[in-house]
Amino acid sequence: MKNRAATKAITKKREEVARRKDEIAFKTALILSIPSVKAAHEKYVNTAFKNALGGFEQEEKKAYDEYLSALKAEGYDESDMRYTPVCPICGDTGSAYGKLCSCVKREYIAALKDVCEIEKRAPFTFADADFGHIQDSAQRENLEKLYAYFKAYSAKLPRVNAKTTLLFGSAGTGKTSLAQAVARETVERGKSVKYVSAYEFNTAMLTAHTSPLSERKARLHDVMTADLVVIDDLGTEPILKNVTIEYFLLVLEERTNKGLCTLITTNLSPARILDRYGERIYSRLASKQSSRIFEIGGSDLRLN
Repeated sequence: MKNRAATKAITKKREEVARRKDEIAFKTALILSIPSVKAAHEKYVNTAFKNALGGFEQEEKKAYDEYLSALKAEGYDESDMRYTPVCPICGDTGSAYGKLCSCVKREYIAALKDVCEIEKRAPFTFADADFGHIQDSAQRENLEKLYAYFKAYSAKLPRVNAKTTLLFGSAGTGKTSLAQAVARETVERGKSVKYVSAYEFNTAMLTAHTSPLSERKARLHDVMTADLVVIDDLGTEPILKNVTIEYFLLVLEERTNKGLCTLITTNLSPARILDRYGERIYSRLASKQSSRIFEIGGSDLRLN
């Protein structure tokens, strides 16, 4: 995902540079077509060629000065025909020292948002969070602490201890909004995100399972390589034989082993997760070494 975004950003940068160079070339042709400038320029070029053989230094300097005077008389100078890179760091190539240059980082983030479909899938941000209307002080305090924790989590991701994080609670307590805020913040920091509902994830795993072996790796690529995968509303998907539990386990293990992060929201309690998905899945979600479980309690915020 990040490679696609980087390629898109670099391509945009190069297209912009090419457009500007074309504009300079067109402007140069127009300037040099002015009769007085054209004559002075041709005289300068011819004299410079003669001087290349030696002995015409003064003549070349005089011809050059006349050429500059002809440009000035028409309201131009040589800088009008010279391409000057906007970015002194990368020379408008878009990359410096093997990394994206700061001048193209904005385009990269925009491209990453597009590749990750973040505007559509995660419209809620940390800045949108407002707890003032919540009357239950315990619920309000819990949400404030969770948002502070996950704000910091997003800033460090994927360099966090908890590679797998589970958010559970009753319907309407704010799990999805918090997950969306984490996803948005992560992309804003240049990290890739795969945001899917549990149903979409399950369907994608079925598609991968039933695809030819030669295509399977490509179909699983994004979910296996994104810096953060968000699986929203776990437990709403059907249990498909040889797919749901098996691929969920595979993804959790692979991502943890690669040091990548997975955030899961669900209405299911840990006990119900154990009943529905079995010991192997539960042990990954409840691992003290690589996982954390958070409960979002309280009433349905959508009814407040």
